[in-house]
Amino acid sequence: MIYILVIAALVIINFTNVITRIQSKEYKNKLEIFIIDNYKYLFGLMFILFSILFWRNSCFFLDFDC
Repeated sequence: MIYILVIAALVIINFTNVITRIQSKEYKNKLEIFIIDNYKYLFGLMFILFSILFWRNSCFFLDFDC
């Protein structure tokens, strides 16, 4: 269970670093502008997908006999 939390923390840290790097750039392409404008929605979507995948595979992750 701990490894799932570590993976989630690493994804959050990486995503935050990417946003910071993009914001500090002087010239941005259309994809980077899209990411900056919608990063909250993208992060929310990643959270929902992770939650659904964890819920579907929770018996495997928690070593529980379903």
